[in-house]
Amino acid sequence: MHRFIPPTDVAALPPADPTHTEAMKRWTREILRLGDDAVVTVSELACVDRGCPLVETVIAVFSGDGTRAWRFTRPRVAVTKLMVAQTLATPGTLGPGPRG
Repeated sequence: MHRFIPPTDVAALPPADPTHTEAMKRWTREILRLGDDAVVTVSELACVDRGCPLVETVIAVFSGDGTRAWRFTRPRVAVTKLMVAQTLATPGTLGPGPRG
């Protein structure tokens, strides 16, 4: 796995673009052929722990089949449609399924 280390100058990173986040959600729905009942979230997380990327983006899908998540070791603005398609081709990490 490669690591993305953002520049130390935060101004060098492009600003967050809500249309890009919505596009990532749309790509996820299209690629996974999700129904309207599935919820897709896109989060950008910072980490200072040793061994983890400084910034990672997480796409999570919540559906009747449970929760699945995929991680990108880069800021949200650096994630492309091709990266999403390639990453979503893997199973992702699984969370608990429906209860009851």
